[in-house]
Amino acid sequence: MKKEIGLLVTVLAIGALAGCDTKNNTDKSESTHSSTHTSTTISSESSSSSSEAASSSAAQTSSKTVTQAGTLDQLSAAFPQDRLPSEVPVTEQKTLNAATDEGADQLSILYYQLNDQRELNDPSLNNETPIASYKNAAYENEDQAAEAVHANLDEGGQAVDLGHNITGHMQGAAGSSYLSWQEGNWNLTVRAVNQENQDPVPVAKKIVAYLEEAMLPAPGIGQITIDMGKSDYTANSVSWQDSKITYTLQHQDPLSALKMAVSMNQ
Repeated sequence: MKKEIGLLVTVLAIGALAGCDTKNNTDKSESTHSSTHTSTTISSESSSSSSEAASSSAAQTSSKTVTQAGTLDQLSAAFPQDRLPSEVPVTEQKTLNAATDEGADQLSILYYQLNDQRELNDPSLNNETPIASYKNAAYENEDQAAEAVHANLDEGGQAVDLGHNITGHMQGAAGSSYLSWQEGNWNLTVRAVNQENQDPVPVAKKIVAYLEEAMLPAPGIGQITIDMGKSDYTANSVSWQDSKITYTLQHQDPLSALKMAVSMNQ
């Protein structure tokens, strides 16, 4: 009898332990399911947040592109009969703005790079510093237009190899060094300041290399002047005659001035 009672107690104890173990496993399963569900929710929210951030970044990039082109589009709409540059290089993250001055036989434009987009000819631009300019002028005849370009080529002085089978000539005058050469109907000159230990040769070689890949407008006569002694927008000038009209482009950066001119040939 005692043996039977002992056996019954043992069976009951094993049953109780099995029940506990089953409950614990069920609790663990529910806990794991809950944790997995929470993790999935967080991952989904994170993915959604990343997607929104990417969309926002794309929208900002698109908006920046629109504002960069906005000023050029406004100018084209305002002066549909004028030949204008389709590119005016600005520093990255800056926006192009412009102010115009129109006369009977000429058009002048000043370009600015700012942090924000403003209306064409916004009065506040009078307080800003331009980085580039454009001007066209009409003359009574081609001779007057050609004379207005002030083309100058001096082949005196020391010969300098500028690459691409182009030879320049360098000479000094009044504390400056002038390196000049010719490409087609274009005369080019780079001025360096001796006191500043400036060397015109590397700049000239960069220009020659660039013009091997890019096409300037075909002028009756043209003059490109790079003044290393200046730092404002008048430092680098590209001028040429096209029939009775002259065009003059200026930019504070040498290659940017050339890019403006090249864009008018496209």
